[in-house]
Amino acid sequence: MLAAPQGTAAPSKPSLPSKAAVFVSSPDEAAATRLELQLGKALDSESVSVVEVADDFPAPPRDDTGDKLAKDARQAYDDLDYEGSAAKWTAALEFFVKHPEASDAKSLADAHFFIGALAIQNGGKSQLKKGQEEFTRALLHNAELTCDPQVYGNDVKKAFDKALAEVNNKPTGKLTVDSTPPGAQISLRGKTLGVTPLSDAPAVPVGRHLLLLSKAGYESTGVFADVTKEGASVKPELKAAPGYAEVRDGATSAIGKGVGAKGKLPPNARKLGETVKARFLVMSDGSLAEVWDVETGNRLGGLSISSEELAETAKKISRFIAKPGSAMVASLDAPVEGVEEPAAGGPVYKKWWFWTAIGVVAVGGATAAGVVAANNPGPRPFNVLLGSP
Repeated sequence: MLAAPQGTAAPSKPSLPSKAAVFVSSPDEAAATRLELQLGKALDSESVSVVEVADDFPAPPRDDTGDKLAKDARQAYDDLDYEGSAAKWTAALEFFVKHPEASDAKSLADAHFFIGALAIQNGGKSQLKKGQEEFTRALLHNAELTCDPQVYGNDVKKAFDKALAEVNNKPTGKLTVDSTPPGAQISLRGKTLGVTPLSDAPAVPVGRHLLLLSKAGYESTGVFADVTKEGASVKPELKAAPGYAEVRDGATSAIGKGVGAKGKLPPNARKLGETVKARFLVMSDGSLAEVWDVETGNRLGGLSISSEELAETAKKISRFIAKPGSAMVASLDAPVEGVEEPAAGGPVYKKWWFWTAIGVVAVGGATAAGVVAANNPGPRPFNVLLGSP
């Protein structure tokens, strides 16, 4: 059962907006993600209103428990309660490590820095090594971190400078970052690197680094990478935002039952259209594409999504959507035309509309042949199938 986004109620018989939702599903997730984006852009260039489905399913807000602990720790430090501040910074760091998705590079750096500074301030020279270690960890997360000698004592400043020199002299390793599903934006040390899969990320100093990944329709994800001279590879699994997983599963099911099959509207296609607020579903299995009108059951099928033919496919889909009551296509490149009501009088076989109707039946009867052709070498078919919801 598909669930509508929170705060919305799907009517039983909707009059849906004349918009298109694009779904591509294939075993190659990375290729499917790219095709979905490319097909959406191609349709947008043809002035088709494309629904950004994932935007209707926002992820839950970030847990700010760590931020609150850090705020309390800073206040304790300002109040000269150094032992209390050290305890609160330690609690904040423990939360960030346990919940990396609720952290960021700057917050981690601040926690390590204050724990190091307070260790030296509270323990003296016996804690210089611990302080330097914490400063090193801090600088790995935030290379722009500084230590103001007018605020911190001389011992703290010396330990920080040694940590800075150590980080600057560390060997580096390269990161390889992927995700399930792919297409997530990657952030490292507060800067955007690109999207997954990413194999050419810049080299970073050896040590622990926080990677944050975000993708529309999915909850933000954080993962620690322990980088060595040989590098490091991470591939976290992204969790779909509430409701979005059901939409993707529904689209995958519709594609499996609909693309190139029988010419009948998949059972859950209407509900999927209601959920995403789109009358037209542009579906692809990664090889062919088709567009369904979920209110009439009409389908335009046999569309190539190869890079060479994508622009032309977008034009055909645009023409189909522009006339949602269409009944037939006169030729491969002709716009969709409606069928007029027959006039009274004269033998039926002499009426133009009789032969038009025969042609429509022929199109429907040719569905099976079109499916066979779609799975064999040679030119792809171009089919308009008529149906009812």
